[in-house]
Amino acid sequence: MSIKNNIARAEALFRQTEYMESLSLCAKILDKKPKLAEAIQLNALNYYALGQFEPAITEFKKAIAINNQQPSFHSNLGNVYLDQENFIEASRCYEKALHLDPLLSDPNYNLSICLHNKGNYLLAESYCKKAILQDSTNSDFYLHLGVIYYDKGQFDNAAKTLVKALETENKHNSGRTNLDAYWQLFSLHLSQHRYQDALEVAELGIQSQQLSEQQLCALIIGKVIIYYLFDHLDEAKHALSMSEVIYQFPSLPKYLKNFVVFHSYIKNLISLYESGKYKDCYHLTNDTKKMYFISESHGLAPNRTSVQYQHQNYQINSLFIMGAKVIHFVTDDENKYQVSLVSLLQDLAPGSKVVVAFGEIDCRPDEGIYSYSLKSKRDYKDVIDDMLSKYVNALKSLADSFNIEIILYGVPAPHPQSIEILPQSEQQRFKDIIAYYNLTLTNICQSLGMTLLDVYPLTNKDGQSNLLYHIDDHHLSPKTVPTLFNLQNKYL
Repeated sequence: MSIKNNIARAEALFRQTEYMESLSLCAKILDKKPKLAEAIQLNALNYYALGQFEPAITEFKKAIAINNQQPSFHSNLGNVYLDQENFIEASRCYEKALHLDPLLSDPNYNLSICLHNKGNYLLAESYCKKAILQDSTNSDFYLHLGVIYYDKGQFDNAAKTLVKALETENKHNSGRTNLDAYWQLFSLHLSQHRYQDALEVAELGIQSQQLSEQQLCALIIGKVIIYYLFDHLDEAKHALSMSEVIYQFPSLPKYLKNFVVFHSYIKNLISLYESGKYKDCYHLTNDTKKMYFISESHGLAPNRTSVQYQHQNYQINSLFIMGAKVIHFVTDDENKYQVSLVSLLQDLAPGSKVVVAFGEIDCRPDEGIYSYSLKSKRDYKDVIDDMLSKYVNALKSLADSFNIEIILYGVPAPHPQSIEILPQSEQQRFKDIIAYYNLTLTNICQSLGMTLLDVYPLTNKDGQSNLLYHIDDHHLSPKTVPTLFNLQNKYL
């Protein structure tokens, strides 16, 4: 059989997912023609399909060394780097492919993904639009553009584009990950605090009968969060039972691991509430007013608890911004977290009392201040000083603009299990970061005359949690916020 026929046969085997057979045939071809770039490229594609990334990279580079004028060689190498989340190397590959042929839709799209992950939203948007110009039938391209708009805080553009992704999928059925558009639309409405719209999108996704079990779990647990926020505990328990399967998946992407946490956390909160263990935290009087508590997952525990502040009784009403960190509110470029927070605050009645409780995610050992200071080699004190000064001053400005009172909430002492994931030599440094963060927050609040609920001393023993308030590795019990207000009242 001729070389040409063997290549065609190897390509057919690859398309049929017979990767080992295709590799075997490529090896025979390369025995006779060791510098046949086409066969080397096919070798690389087979390794890539098998998840053997290092051999794939080696083979793609061999093919490029023989013929560097083939855009597909560079683009396919970029795909391997992209799967490894090596966005810098992937970007270089896609740029080389587009230098050879600027009109290729996939390299434009994939370069947009890289730029988006590197935080360059403007260029990411530009390349994604180029991909759409070349292929308007791929719903993935609209989905990604919608996510870019969403992350930039352009919520109206995001909604239109995500709907376009779903319409394109229904018409052309050409996307790969397009059905995530349901989750992105749900998440967008959550950020807009349009909770009924979010629930309706979740139902549409569930009823489509096109979602994977993992995608279904994300939407159902999203519904759990809304049900819990609005005290629909029976509906929340039903949705929790429907999504129990999330614990059975052998491996989960990072975003779904967070949903495992939400599932177990809310399940625990409902169990604690129904047990009556913290019944003293839930008591309403005729003169009770609403106090708002804006946070990420940490805001769920104090929801509906009763507190007294400045001789007035309040019930905590939690409001939710998923995954928000302090760093999101001090970046120069507007983003979804900033827009979501401002939209919440501007809709509150003048004179409202609002606890703002972000920062715990910034103070984790696997992300935020600790990991950034290590990578950047910046002194963590400089990082914290700069970040918290901008953050608290921005909140003070918002409070003055909307005629509301913002009360700050600190970061608890870290749970021992969080600390123990670090090398022994780094554990004290991590504890010092959390202590310094809270000390700095205290000093800035005092200088600006803002009230601080200082959760650190309440939870601290030798730089780590005293385990009196934690109910899991990160979250605190419903009694924490009422206790902090009781302590606050003693000093008034």
